[in-house]
Amino acid sequence: MKYYFYYLITFSCIFSLISACVPVQSTSTSQTPRPNYYPTLSFENKSYKERIKTVQLIHFKGNQMVSTNNAVLELAADERLLLTFDDINDQQQQYFAKIIHCNKDWSAKSNLQSMDYLEEYNQFPIRDFEFSFDTKLGYIHYEWSVPKVSLSGNYLIVVYENNNEDNIILSERFMVHENKAGIDYQISASNVVSKRRTHQELEFEVLLNNINIINAGTDIYPVIRQNSNWLYAIDAPKPLSITDGNKKLSYKFYNGELNFPGNNEFRFFDITTVNFKGNGVANINKESAPITITLRPDAVRASEAYREWQDRNGTFAIGNRERPNTPLVSDYFLTEFKLEAPQDYQEIYVVGEFNNWQLNSINRMTYNPNTGLYQNNLLLKQGYYEYSYYIPNRDGNPIDGSHFSTENTYDILIYYKNPQLRYDRLIGYTKFNSRAAQ
Repeated sequence: MKYYFYYLITFSCIFSLISACVPVQSTSTSQTPRPNYYPTLSFENKSYKERIKTVQLIHFKGNQMVSTNNAVLELAADERLLLTFDDINDQQQQYFAKIIHCNKDWSAKSNLQSMDYLEEYNQFPIRDFEFSFDTKLGYIHYEWSVPKVSLSGNYLIVVYENNNEDNIILSERFMVHENKAGIDYQISASNVVSKRRTHQELEFEVLLNNINIINAGTDIYPVIRQNSNWLYAIDAPKPLSITDGNKKLSYKFYNGELNFPGNNEFRFFDITTVNFKGNGVANINKESAPITITLRPDAVRASEAYREWQDRNGTFAIGNRERPNTPLVSDYFLTEFKLEAPQDYQEIYVVGEFNNWQLNSINRMTYNPNTGLYQNNLLLKQGYYEYSYYIPNRDGNPIDGSHFSTENTYDILIYYKNPQLRYDRLIGYTKFNSRAAQ
């Protein structure tokens, strides 16, 4: 196995194949139907079993790793993806992967067959695995090189167990783009006066110089994300204007249509060692199994002035200060988060790339009346982590605060829904830093 250095650094729709969520039932009245115990596939980044941890889709250009959190490749370029994950298990499992082409909004699979975008049969055994070494909590580390696809668009990797496509263990998104559309962009303070200090407003133009589209105003669908995070993603409205013979589409609005909360720089902690307390760590118990880490209590900072520091916009990196930097020697720690916040906030989640920004019971903070704190325990692999606190349906980030000055990364994806094709093309893509775009 070849190891790579890891930097130290949601209407969710149901898969329309009924067999993926409900076992086939016999028409015979003498046979009892099987129980529905298989997970339902979601078209999102997700682990379906608690023992599956630290899923990463690592992006390489040539032999150089460029990202662990933004799986967007250029079609036909020298780029590839490596899927890695850990199974907290002492027995090797037979895992297989398949690749599904999805529509532009991730609500369903496209009308393509796998032979339309893959040269191989769409069932890939994951054979590259190895056991952890000298860790209190044993696990098996798996790696799989994702094969190239021949068409642009949205894709979902689905990994399943024992050759049973219903028995899903994880799903992971990636996108493949063409270079048919140019994109000019700019970030400014919000046009909405009440949000000028808290929100960043995007305006951009799409230049269709390398493709002929008859109905550009209705068939082009831009999507904008902040920090490669689908929690902060916006589907752009129809263009404000179309000029230059149907070639230039302007997306400049005045009522906050493309406003993003600036949010705040991410919180972080360092658990790359157990021999001393890293940043953000209050206590380490090396005698427990697994080792337990207590983080320093966090506080609400929404009313605080903006404070700049260099973060990595919510990413995480696996690493170990004491041992060679491979995926096998980093242990898993039971990590306790604590937050001092008003009890009436109630629905608070700790989120980051490390847990796919998912708003579920595992990542929800629970209020402890005895301590007056929100708390949560997560099993995390040794490394460096960035995170924030998120409350659904609340503007302005009431826990971490929101500032126009916060540094963020944005990307714009340009989808083309051609009525003559059976799939949505991704014809343009760009990624940029908010400060460089001002």
